[in-house]
Amino acid sequence: MSKLPKAPLVEIILELRWKIVNKIDLSKVQYLHGDMYSELKDKYPFRESIVPTEIPIDVLINQPIHRFRSGPNEYPLFQVGPGIITLNTTDNNYYWDTFSKWSDELIDVFLKLFKTENSQNITPSILYLDFFTFDFEKDDVHGFINKMFNISLTQSFIEPSKPPTNLNLGFYYELSVGNLSVTFQKGKNDRKEDGILLQTRIDGKPLNGDKVILNSWINESHEVCSDLFKKLTEGDLYNSFK
Repeated sequence: MSKLPKAPLVEIILELRWKIVNKIDLSKVQYLHGDMYSELKDKYPFRESIVPTEIPIDVLINQPIHRFRSGPNEYPLFQVGPGIITLNTTDNNYYWDTFSKWSDELIDVFLKLFKTENSQNITPSILYLDFFTFDFEKDDVHGFINKMFNISLTQSFIEPSKPPTNLNLGFYYELSVGNLSVTFQKGKNDRKEDGILLQTRIDGKPLNGDKVILNSWINESHEVCSDLFKKLTEGDLYNSFK
């Protein structure tokens, strides 16, 4: 599958979460990262600890603790913590067909190694981060959004002397695939340039811990996000990515 040569994509993150409600649940994840590393070390040999080892694991529920890459600062990567695994990659390494194969491999290993008491206990999420360089001091961010995105922003409660210097805008919807959030915020890229960070996220409902079911959700959610992005940026902005 082809991709846009000048896409604004920064990172795509797939998350799988499950409930940790007691010490028994917590004990089951103590060795999960090591077991997953043993299965995937040919592809992800470089190991990192994300948090200091002295922090108790019970205060880190639903937070990644261990990270695995092919090398320092390399993508893709996967992360493991109590109640969460993630798969992350950046635009330079992103093609959906490839990402979905990585996802399938990671899920296969995870489900083989880890069994939950409640089969309806795996909650998937997918997040796309896109960045658009923008000078908040010189240009009008509301005007830019109105012009470049299929969004109309108007207000009549204030007559400002200069354009807004910050941005925090969100849209939230319940879809059949899960809860969708589309947010625009002021941010910086890795070159410390100011701009607009667009976050498109779908949080699914708890699903059966079955690879076919999870992969079906992931592919459907990707299609929703892909279609939304095209419609949101349709016109001059989308054409600039080609």
